[in-house]
Amino acid sequence: MVRTPLDTVVRLREREEEKAAQSVAKAESAVRLAVERRDEAHARQMQDDRARRDVSDWETSELAHHRALADEKSAEKELEQARRTASQVRATYTSAHQRAEGVRRVADARRQESIREENRVEAKQLDEVASLRFNRKAN
Repeated sequence: MVRTPLDTVVRLREREEEKAAQSVAKAESAVRLAVERRDEAHARQMQDDRARRDVSDWETSELAHHRALADEKSAEKELEQARRTASQVRATYTSAHQRAEGVRRVADARRQESIREENRVEAKQLDEVASLRFNRKAN
């Protein structure tokens, strides 16, 4: 493989791209966890223990229900924040991927250009050797 001066830049861009991809994975995981928390809070909030208990326990049940509502709202806000963060991280990844892809394309173009030049020089040398051999046979 022909090396170009851009290979170092390509490696750096690929590292940035990989770090951004890992950040996307973490952000997606955070979104999944936030969804689970929100669903659990919603399930707790939907429970109504007042019908199964004595009237004396209703106040405690009511306080627990209000707490579950607050937890659900908090979980919903956490989910929205996780989604915004994931969106920003995806945009960062897209940008890093585009930069890396651009540098890869330029490096590949330079590599192909270098290979063509090497092939041209080799063909020229082979032509010279063939001409010298032809001239020797002719003499």
